[in-house]
Amino acid sequence: MRLRAGALTLWLFLASGFAGLLYQSIWSHYLGLVVGHAAYAQSLVLAIFMGGMALGAWAAGRGTPRWRHLLRLYAIAEAVIGVIGLAFHPLFDGYLRVSQSQVLPWLGEGLAAHAYPWLSAVVMLAPACVLLGATFPLLSAGYLRAVPDQPARALGGLYFSNSLGAALGALAATFLLLPAWGLPGTLTAAGTINLLVAAGAWWLSRRLVEPTAVVEAAPSPAPSTAAYGNIAPGALTLIALLSGACSFVYEIGWIRLLNQALGTTLHAFELMLAAFLLGLAFGGAWVYRRAARLTDPVRIAAAAQIAMGVAALLSLIAFAHSFRWVGALMAALSRSEGGYALFTLGSAGIALLVMLPATFFAGMTLPLFTLAWLRAGRGEAGIGRLYAANTVGAILGVVLMMHVLIPLLGVRGGMVLAAVGDIALGFWLMMRSEREVSSKLVGAAIAAPLLAILLCFTVGQPDPREQAGGVFRTGTARLDDSTDVVFLRDGKTATVSVVASTHHRSAALATNGKSDAAMTLDLDMPPTGDELTMVALGALPLAAHPAPRRVGVIGWGSGLSTHTLLGSPAVERVDTVEIEPAIHAAARRFGSRVARAYDDPRSHVHFDDARRFFASQGARYDVIVSEPSNPWVSGVANLFSQEFYAFLRGRLADDGVLVQWMQTYEIDDALLASMLAALLTEFPQVDLYLSHDVDLIVVAHAGRRHAADAARWDHPSLSAELARVGLRGDASLTLRHIGDERLAALFVRAMSAPAHSDYTQHVALRAPASRYRRDYSQTLQQLVDNGLPVLDLLVDHQPVPADAVVKAMPEHRFTLGHRHAVMTAALMRGAPVHPVERATLPRELAMSIETLRGLSPNARQDQTLWMDAAADVAEATLGWLPAGDLQDVWNAPAWAADATTVPAIAEVMALYAATAARDPVAMGTRARAVLSSPHPVTPRIREQALVIAQLSALAQGDGASVEPLHQQYGRQVTQAERYRMVRYLLRIQGAPAAR
Repeated sequence: MRLRAGALTLWLFLASGFAGLLYQSIWSHYLGLVVGHAAYAQSLVLAIFMGGMALGAWAAGRGTPRWRHLLRLYAIAEAVIGVIGLAFHPLFDGYLRVSQSQVLPWLGEGLAAHAYPWLSAVVMLAPACVLLGATFPLLSAGYLRAVPDQPARALGGLYFSNSLGAALGALAATFLLLPAWGLPGTLTAAGTINLLVAAGAWWLSRRLVEPTAVVEAAPSPAPSTAAYGNIAPGALTLIALLSGACSFVYEIGWIRLLNQALGTTLHAFELMLAAFLLGLAFGGAWVYRRAARLTDPVRIAAAAQIAMGVAALLSLIAFAHSFRWVGALMAALSRSEGGYALFTLGSAGIALLVMLPATFFAGMTLPLFTLAWLRAGRGEAGIGRLYAANTVGAILGVVLMMHVLIPLLGVRGGMVLAAVGDIALGFWLMMRSEREVSSKLVGAAIAAPLLAILLCFTVGQPDPREQAGGVFRTGTARLDDSTDVVFLRDGKTATVSVVASTHHRSAALATNGKSDAAMTLDLDMPPTGDELTMVALGALPLAAHPAPRRVGVIGWGSGLSTHTLLGSPAVERVDTVEIEPAIHAAARRFGSRVARAYDDPRSHVHFDDARRFFASQGARYDVIVSEPSNPWVSGVANLFSQEFYAFLRGRLADDGVLVQWMQTYEIDDALLASMLAALLTEFPQVDLYLSHDVDLIVVAHAGRRHAADAARWDHPSLSAELARVGLRGDASLTLRHIGDERLAALFVRAMSAPAHSDYTQHVALRAPASRYRRDYSQTLQQLVDNGLPVLDLLVDHQPVPADAVVKAMPEHRFTLGHRHAVMTAALMRGAPVHPVERATLPRELAMSIETLRGLSPNARQDQTLWMDAAADVAEATLGWLPAGDLQDVWNAPAWAADATTVPAIAEVMALYAATAARDPVAMGTRARAVLSSPHPVTPRIREQALVIAQLSALAQGDGASVEPLHQQYGRQVTQAERYRMVRYLLRIQGAPAAR
């Protein structure tokens, strides 16, 4: 029975550790909604978790000598934890709503408002954490009463099983339970596990004889009668505390360092946490397997402390090489779903390589301290006391690392200090060992740390070009030598860098290696793609709102958006919220390009969480600009959720405007649609703009929609900045405008996208894989530049006339497409085009123009070549220019007079003429004629005809004909990539539910 009971006890504590890490992981997500950055949420949960456990362990340790039936008390504690877990979500949801709507507005901007989220988090989590802390002393002391002859095996086994369960829980939370059940479902699973553990422990307590006598001492396998009394109880307690502090300095440090190599994703964090816990489990297992032979646990603990410090120093060397390991891993793997799975496994291996040696020794220390305590005859009360001290040390380690060591010494400096502390603790313990320490052992204990320190500061220094390179995105371990890292600082939440070209003509700001803002510093150089977006984020709200007096900005970035906003005298105040002060300091490197953001008295920066800041403001905002980092970054997806948009709507004035940046790179259509769905649930009126080839900006209207007016940009301090990125006049707005809420809703419906929620973490869980695969969401862009007037007939989109003054930008596909359309139409009419301008046409298009004009008099000789060229020219013009500008191109043009004598060509020309005129009836007639023609027509033109026929049906209100057209003619077409998603959206729009 004792053997079966021992096995069951280990399984119960494994399950308890599994549930405990489910709570820690899930609570981090919940508190991220309260304190903002994921790093703050993770450290806060860790501190509360460890603090509560310390208090619970201390209380249980004081009570166990007086309490009977400890296993039953353990069962009760597990049951109460389970009930708290089941009730947590509805309680938190109510707390969040009351806090944002009532408490924070009432507290305002003072110290109480800043302290409230942190203190209220303690109140929410502390009860469960205290009970979690009580479980180890209750279970271990209760089990030791029943099995008093094997204390070392019992303690090591319990520590091993609990740590192993915790590691499995960290992995299961992110990779299994959260994707399937979301935050509430995962909490329900954790609570259910606790209740099952409680039932198992209650059953065990009724069948295992649990003497009421306390365990006063543990037998020693050594013949010596010494009682290990040369270390005072207070000293051993302090050692346990300091050892725990050093271990958790390492944990924070490793996570911060490996974020730069593996990426700041939710998956990477949980892998690192699991690696840390797995090392602790293996250390406990080592004690468990060798318990009977440990004659001097103090000496073994001393060696473990020194080895832990040495291993922590060597881990910094491993980190310095981790960028090359990640680069090699990515080079060996495909950018696919399977490749990401292998990359995840490889990331886990790298995390283990960096962390496992030190955490293995850390896992040995607490069981050894506890065993030494028991063998000294100090009783079972010490179990809770040492456990409490160790967890208090963990809190101190987290707090000191986050708020003292990183700001003063940096991440590596903090870890080196902790390693030296561990080594010093080991020497102190070694000098108080029961046995005399040999000179060889002392020499080795001195030489190993010195060698590790020497290696750490020579071959262990990371290359700044590797730290700033973002290898987890690019696969390239190091930036080339044409760049200089001009700023590199460890902030509280991230490591921030600024990289400048050798000649300092451009610079880029990166967070943990992920580029967040890049711009040219020389105004004679063309702007970067990031500039197009950052300036547009500041300019669009000025055009969309007639009186943007009070503006809020989420995310400092380079400061260029704030700088742009302040170019308008209509703006009276800009509050920019940034959670990481190091970003604000780094962006000063952009100098005069962002001067107003730093020097204008209307500019106010707040280092705070966006939710807390805006909730505390009494006044509402005319405009809020949200430009956080990419949603695959851990914690950022919460700024793209339905709940966050509902919160922001409440912070806007009645006619306020939200301007939201959304990436279309490193993300797929489904994830983008999920974020758009979240926005549409709270803002039914939106306008979609493309600021850059891969950057979408959504202008959402809280109330009445104001017509965008470029005349509001006519200010000297603003015009030059906007003209540089091609924003001048209403035509530049029209050209960037994709569509409104009708198009957004169609896109969401086509993707069957659920609205992204704080409580599902759908985007945060899927976006890292999408980033790895280098996905691109191109559907919305293809609706504009597919070559046909899709949006004209679908959502009343107005093309920009040929005579409009529009600046073609190198990284804006719509401006280039319009410029090419104007030149193509001119060349087809025979009008002169400057040779320099003509040289900018894509080579294939230029050849098609020459072919079409040259072959038309003899088109009968090679109809296929003529049709291929005609399809190219049609795609370059029909969707880009209004009917008036296409009159001489497709409606009985002189260049095609001879070609139209060929029946097949005549049908194609009639189709293009009807499409150019935007005549839905004629488009349908001509398209069906081409699709059913007995004459030879190329598959590419058939696909164009199918799209035109479907557009005609939708324009005439005959959506029911769209799908039959697809079924009848879909197999005859080429399935070209540029039309694949267009045709799918047309079918969705024609489905009955769309009407």
